[in-house]
Amino acid sequence: MKHISKKVLYINGIMLLVPFALSAQETHPIFGKILNQEGKIISNATVFINQGSSTTTSKDGKFQFETQVQYPAHLMIDAKGYSRSNITLDSLSYDDKNGITIRMTENQTDLQEVLITARRNNSYLTNTLELGGKFSGNLKDLPQSVSIVSSEFMEDKQAYTTRDVVQDLAGVTTASSYDDLIIRGFKSGYETGIRLVNGLRSGYSYGNSYYRSPLTINLESVSVLKGPGASLFGDVTPGGTINMVTKKPLDRQKGSINFSVGSFQTIRTSIDLTGPLDKEKKILYRLNAGYEDSKTFRNVNQQKNFMMAPSFTFKPFDGTQVDIDLVYDQFHGYLDRGMGLRNNDFYALDRSFTLSQPSDFYNTKMLSFSARLSQRLTHNLSLNASYMKSIYQEEVNEHRTLNSYADAPTNTIMNMRFFDRHGKDYTDNSVVYLKWDLTGHTIENHIVAGVDYAQYEGDSNNQQREARQQKVDGKIVPLTFDLNNPTYTTHDLSNYVWLSQGNYPFLSPYKTTGIYVQDQISFADRLKLIVGLRHEHYYSETVNGKDRFSATQNVWLPRIGLTYQINDQINYFASYSQGFAPVGANFIQNYQDYGADKPFTAEHSFQIETGLKTGFFKNQLQMDLSLFQIERQNMLIATGEIGTSGFPVYRQSGEAVSKGVELDIRGQLTKEFQIMGNYTFNHTEVKSSSIASEVGQALPGAPKNMASIWLKYVFSTSALKGLGFGAGMYYVDTRRMDNSIGKDSNGNALWGGMALLYYRQCCRLLPYRKNENGSECQQYFR
Repeated sequence: MKHISKKVLYINGIMLLVPFALSAQETHPIFGKILNQEGKIISNATVFINQGSSTTTSKDGKFQFETQVQYPAHLMIDAKGYSRSNITLDSLSYDDKNGITIRMTENQTDLQEVLITARRNNSYLTNTLELGGKFSGNLKDLPQSVSIVSSEFMEDKQAYTTRDVVQDLAGVTTASSYDDLIIRGFKSGYETGIRLVNGLRSGYSYGNSYYRSPLTINLESVSVLKGPGASLFGDVTPGGTINMVTKKPLDRQKGSINFSVGSFQTIRTSIDLTGPLDKEKKILYRLNAGYEDSKTFRNVNQQKNFMMAPSFTFKPFDGTQVDIDLVYDQFHGYLDRGMGLRNNDFYALDRSFTLSQPSDFYNTKMLSFSARLSQRLTHNLSLNASYMKSIYQEEVNEHRTLNSYADAPTNTIMNMRFFDRHGKDYTDNSVVYLKWDLTGHTIENHIVAGVDYAQYEGDSNNQQREARQQKVDGKIVPLTFDLNNPTYTTHDLSNYVWLSQGNYPFLSPYKTTGIYVQDQISFADRLKLIVGLRHEHYYSETVNGKDRFSATQNVWLPRIGLTYQINDQINYFASYSQGFAPVGANFIQNYQDYGADKPFTAEHSFQIETGLKTGFFKNQLQMDLSLFQIERQNMLIATGEIGTSGFPVYRQSGEAVSKGVELDIRGQLTKEFQIMGNYTFNHTEVKSSSIASEVGQALPGAPKNMASIWLKYVFSTSALKGLGFGAGMYYVDTRRMDNSIGKDSNGNALWGGMALLYYRQCCRLLPYRKNENGSECQQYFR
């Protein structure tokens, strides 16, 4: 029996090892499809397996080996005009039932690198888009309008800030000299003007940071996703969402240094260095840095900018990548609040005139850190986790108008106020999502499911104080400025009479969480469908106080869109998306501080859009035509006034509509001739409002017609080879102000021919209105 037991155990042991032995000898059919980055078929590509047998792709881009092989299997793919690809197949990276889809990248020749130093190429064309996991792929396959400018374009225009290129984005124009934009008729800045960096919510433009536009030194591109983006990014303005993509480290050594001089004693310099730090090219770096020293067309106004932005990429294992970005940005200068109007004459003062005093200053620091982990779990499943923290700090002393005159109606002596502000803001954003790619013979699914979390708060030590009077020879007198006899001097702040000030900052701290799922579905390579749903939970608190009030808002946000490829040159698209912009707890609990007679409510919006995306000259020139309509309810409008407690005054519009047509052109006619151009017709209308006379008016700051064009020609032959020239222009139609020019006999607000925005360079001048005591006063932008 003892021998029998041993025999049984021996047999059982062998039987247990048989599956493992069979598994070790298991073979697999190897087949798949070869595409380029735009999803186009690559035929006649050669596919080698285990450095032995080979096959070629058919007309539909498919390949299959006749004999089955064991894992691991090594594929090498060669195709004319594309970089060679090497792929290892195993149980995690390959599916026996569906095969594998391989995407190849176009070759960039060494000759191009020599001719065009520190550039990808000479074209303004950008074909692909990556929105932090919300969308990744060809722009023509996205059922929504996107305008985009590349680093080549920004360099050619010597655009030092993003504000220098917004006129080149279709449907976008400036609302003031700050990072304050109008996108498809709606304002983007301060309250809902969140700027994204690599798809993450940054510290730019929200709150006081909107006084400065981001620098372009470390940016690869700037794009605007048109329409409500709440289903993708949460609470954003319905006109569009600005996304800035940073330059990434490269696996080859490369560097450039730029130096330029210009008017107003401007000096600028920047550096861009990149390459691998090890022989295996698993650790890559990039360093972007720049400095600017400049005056402006204003008197008593100068600025110094400094930025340093190192970034790193780590590839420790196959399928694992970690990206780290650091940005330090410092500014010293003045806040340009515009200029005064003397004797009711817009042109009485020279554009160089200023209300700032030599002792004024506006100093800021911006520090941001971001990290991203990309981990391939299986051949078609990947995990992505990103985090960004932004810290914005400012120190401000400024003399600015009180929006009234001391000698009305003569209007030569302006009442002034002085602000002494010290603040720091913190913005955190984390995104985690799974991406699941399911490929079939006729249908492909690209499913994204994730969670976003963001929070914003001001430092507990933030403070602001305001003075409207000062002591002179023992007497208290108003702060004034004589436009006929301007005086510029250093002021003794100890003589200023300080008001009892309200809480600062004015915006509520918030925390917002979004859970979303989205599926990009492709049917037979021609019809593509995007379906998405997001749930947003928004929580905010009043700024401070013993009894802090909190408020929560919840909303479901759907999104659907389709793209149909009519032929190789033309795609048709249509989409529907919803928007959501919550209001902070301050606007609900302390609404009286903001000039309202009842609590403010959340905004809701939706957009319907359709159009064509076309490619000409072998798809080197892209032209997008779109028709859109956006409806927005409960729009929050800043009046530009400051209440007696120091808080800004707001009002809430009932319903507004924006509809129009956009034409966007970018790319090259030939390799020498580049073009960027756009035209927008945008009809906006207030359908209902808290101010009856505003009904039927256009939206504040929204022009009906906008256009811009930029042309560049670079010689490719003769002695002038490499020499290029560029020229451009833009046009913005008339538009109305946020506020009325006065009131009729019944006290109703009036808008008229004078209620337009007038520009002198970067200065916005606003027309007259009546203050509480009936005297004329002048309204300035914030």
